[in-house]
Amino acid sequence: MRITITGTPGTGKSTVAQILSRKLSLPLYNLSDLIKKEKLYTSYDEKRDAFIVDTEKLKDFFKEKKDFIAEGLIAHYIPSDVIVILRAKPEVIISRLKERNYPQEKLNENAESERIAFCATEVFQNPLSPVIIHVDTTERKPEEVANVIMKGIKNGGLVEEIDWLEDQWDI
Repeated sequence: MRITITGTPGTGKSTVAQILSRKLSLPLYNLSDLIKKEKLYTSYDEKRDAFIVDTEKLKDFFKEKKDFIAEGLIAHYIPSDVIVILRAKPEVIISRLKERNYPQEKLNENAESERIAFCATEVFQNPLSPVIIHVDTTERKPEEVANVIMKGIKNGGLVEEIDWLEDQWDI
C-alpha cells in the first residue's frame, strides 16, 4: 500500500506518519529529508529557507515503490493508493509552529495557507490517489488521528467537513 500524507506545517504529518508506519509495518519517507538527501530539488529559496522541489524527480523516486508512507507538504504530488490531508485550525498552526521558532512571516504564511485550504484544494482538484482521507487534527491526539486514518483506509475514504474561512483569529 502506498500512502501519502500532506498538509500545512503543524498539522501533525510527521508524528501521525510515524504511528501509521509502525501500525502498518510500512517504510516511512520524510520528504524534507529525502529531497535533500537524494537532491530532488532544482534550487534553494533563501527567503523561505526551503528547497524548490523537482516534482518529476520526486515522482520518479517513488515510481517503482509498492509499499510506503511518504509525508510532507508536497506529498500530494506523489501518486499513491491513499492520500491523507491533515488539517488544523490556523491559530493551532501558529501555536505549534511558534514552538518550532518559525519567524512571524512564516507563521502568517502557513496560517493563511491553512485558512484557505491550500493543500486540500490541490488534492481535491487533482487527486493522484483513488482514496482521499481528510482529517481535522485540531483537538485530536496523534494516536487518535492515526486510528481515524486506519478507519478511512478500511472504508475506502473519509472526508470530514473542514472550513476555516469564516473563522477569526489573532496572530
